[in-house]
Amino acid sequence: MGNLYLKAFVWIGLLWSGGSLFAQTSPTLEKIKKAKVLTVSVNEFYDPFYIENANANFPGVDVELAQEYAKFLDVDLKIIPLRTFDQHARMLEKGDTQIAMAGLSASISRFKDVYFTDPYLISTPAGLVNRNALPPEPEGQIVTVQLFRNLGDLTNLTGISYSVLANSSNHVYLREAFPKAQVFSYFTNDAAISELKKNNVNCFVGDSFFIQALLQKEPSLRANYLPILGVVVEDHISMAIAKRDIEFLYHLNFFIKEYKRTGKIQSIANRYFKSNQWVKKP
Repeated sequence: MGNLYLKAFVWIGLLWSGGSLFAQTSPTLEKIKKAKVLTVSVNEFYDPFYIENANANFPGVDVELAQEYAKFLDVDLKIIPLRTFDQHARMLEKGDTQIAMAGLSASISRFKDVYFTDPYLISTPAGLVNRNALPPEPEGQIVTVQLFRNLGDLTNLTGISYSVLANSSNHVYLREAFPKAQVFSYFTNDAAISELKKNNVNCFVGDSFFIQALLQKEPSLRANYLPILGVVVEDHISMAIAKRDIEFLYHLNFFIKEYKRTGKIQSIANRYFKSNQWVKKP
C-alpha cells in the first residue's frame, strides 16, 4: 500500500511541476507572440460575420470575436477576407493565417483539411414562409403555442414549395426531410429569396443566422413572411486551424468555453441578430 501511495504522489508531482513530462508548448502560439500579431481569415461575403466597409463599431461577429482573442493574447490583429473554404484551408496549411473564423460549419469532409474547435454558435436549417401558404389560426381561440416552430412542423402541409441555395447543407436537408415537395435550387441565396418575393415559391430555406440577418436588413419582410428558426439539425459554427497543433486547439477551446460561459459570445451575436445598427444605409 505504501508503494501505491508513493507512485500516486510521483504522478501528481509530474503533472503539476513546471518540468512536467506532459507539458507541451504550441508552435502556433509562440509564432503569434513572437510576431505580436494574430492573423485571421474571414468570409468576405457573409455579413454580418464579416462586414466590408462596416459601420463604426460593427465590424462583424467573427471580427469582434477575433478582436477579443487577440486582446486575450495581448497582440495585434490582422484580418484577411477570403471567398472559399479551400482558400481558408490553404492559408492555414501554409501558415499565412493561424485561424479561419468565417462562419464555418464543421463537417466530416472539411475535417480532412483542418481541425475544428468546439462550436461558438449553433445554427440550423430555417425557413421564411409566406404567411398566406399557412393554415389560418382557429377563430375565436387564443393561440398560446406557436404552430410552426421549426421546418419539421411544415412536413404535414401540402402544396408548400421551397427555394434554397444549390448544393448547400440546407439543400441536402430539404431533399432528405421533404422528398415529395417541390424544391427549387439556385446559385445564390439572393436568387432564392427573389423567387420567394415573386411568389414563385412559398418558403425560402437558409441557415437561421442568414435569415435573422436578412430580417434586420429588411424588417418589412415580417409582414408577409413568418420566420421559422427552431433547431432541426445542429449546424456547428466553429473556428478552423491547421492540422498540426493540438495545443493551440486546446487553447482556443478554452477561450470559446469561457466566452460562452460568461455570455460574451451571445452578447456579440445579439448586437447583429437582434439589432440593425450594423446595417449600412443605402
